[in-house]
Amino acid sequence: MKKPLWWIKLTNFEYWSMWFFYLPTLPYGLYLALRSGSMAYFTSVNPAVPLSGMKGQPKQDILKLLDEKYLPKSLYCKYDSEFEFVKSEVQKKEIDFPLIIKPEVGERGKGVEKINSFEKLQDYLNEYTKENKSDFIIQEFLKEPIELGVLYYRLPNNLKSKVKKEFRLRNFKDSAITSIVQKEFLTVRGDGKKTLAQLIEDSDRARFQKKRLEKEFAQEWSVTIPTNEEVVLEHIGNHCRGTKFLDGNNLITKENLAAFDEIMNPLENYYYGRFDIKVPSVKDFKQGKGIKIMEVNGVASEPAHIYDPKTPILKAYKDIFWHMKIIQVISKQNKKDGTAYASFRGVFKMISDEFKKTFF
Repeated sequence: MKKPLWWIKLTNFEYWSMWFFYLPTLPYGLYLALRSGSMAYFTSVNPAVPLSGMKGQPKQDILKLLDEKYLPKSLYCKYDSEFEFVKSEVQKKEIDFPLIIKPEVGERGKGVEKINSFEKLQDYLNEYTKENKSDFIIQEFLKEPIELGVLYYRLPNNLKSKVKKEFRLRNFKDSAITSIVQKEFLTVRGDGKKTLAQLIEDSDRARFQKKRLEKEFAQEWSVTIPTNEEVVLEHIGNHCRGTKFLDGNNLITKENLAAFDEIMNPLENYYYGRFDIKVPSVKDFKQGKGIKIMEVNGVASEPAHIYDPKTPILKAYKDIFWHMKIIQVISKQNKKDGTAYASFRGVFKMISDEFKKTFF
């Protein structure tokens, strides 16, 4: 007998709402705020972007600073761009289908779509970008099969020599990769007997996405899937769209840390964030090779490896607390160096607006 979805959601914290899951971290966050002298202490971590990338960070602001060898072909457009202009620019950039389109400012996969034709691209522009007045980015769809989220920090230069003495932290390095999540896309495998609809019913993770999938796979819904044939139901690596997050911290090596140190060189005043990347293979990644960066996120980045279904909840909170401490250490030094904290009023408004969008 299949477990009801409400029970799966209740007993697996990876499905809990962000607000509920992070509630136990509030006391520690208040303690760090008191130590820092501001409730908005985290807003000085990345002076290069507004609110340190807490919310509303334009993706291109950071991507344009990176070496092109790490980036997919990309195109930035205003929300009111005419379709014929966008089509012409896509052709000039030689961005082939399928391609990825996403809002310039977005979060948790909202508005991110894989597009297979100019007809579908026109539909997206008419239905999403103009309705939401959202500037957007078009990127080539990277064929590399391995997608990872890599959380990285580095210390401000004048903090490196005194960090252990002042903050009494062990194993606090000048720079480090602290979390790697390996993404397993939502997939079902045929047995030669069941239809796609039945295979989705057999997958707990896919059942959470059933309403959306039924619309997207309308033509294949009642088709019997041949034995051992895999059907990838979602190509976007976001947890809220059914992607399974796996703990990939065993992939951290001196070589890929050195690669990210190099990647970060041109990013002045940026000290903490998660890189969403694709690589040809795990072997390449361990050697620091073949890295393609799709997106860079700021201070709101989570150590997403904690959402591995095998991670005990106490271990998850322990890892979150450690990352909260990293943020506080960096932000306090940047404050000493002249980066003011944002006003708490502005941060509170941002958080309350998000709360209202989520629950009302």
